[in-house]
Amino acid sequence: MMQQNDEIGFFIKLISECLQKKANQTLKEFDLTLSQARILFYLHDRNETQTSLKDLEDFFEVTHPTIIGILNRLEGKDFVRNEHNSKDKRLKTIFLTEKGINLFFTMDHFRKTTERKMMQGLTSDQITELQSLLTTVYKNIQEI
Repeated sequence: MMQQNDEIGFFIKLISECLQKKANQTLKEFDLTLSQARILFYLHDRNETQTSLKDLEDFFEVTHPTIIGILNRLEGKDFVRNEHNSKDKRLKTIFLTEKGINLFFTMDHFRKTTERKMMQGLTSDQITELQSLLTTVYKNIQEI
């Protein structure tokens, strides 16, 4: 019989909380939240692809008002800007500013360092297997 501290979900929760805590400590220096940083990473990863509010809502699985709030704060800090879509003036396209791009590279260093620390002691085969297992667990939990 499994005790609470042996349950996979409990370990996932502990890992998630620890990552959030460490990320928030680092991001505080830049006056950012983890949600705001995730938006910056997403926009950077999409490179020059036009990104709409709907793209952000769908990817992060959050509501329109939530995305608007995050983007307003990022825009106020001059990390993102929005423009009307060239094909449909009713839509807005979101871009990183130069300041946002520079911040991305600073934050990316922290992300890579954290990732290396997390995977310390694992072989590349174990890391690949872990990624596969976690992907399966995520897909399974979505079906509940």
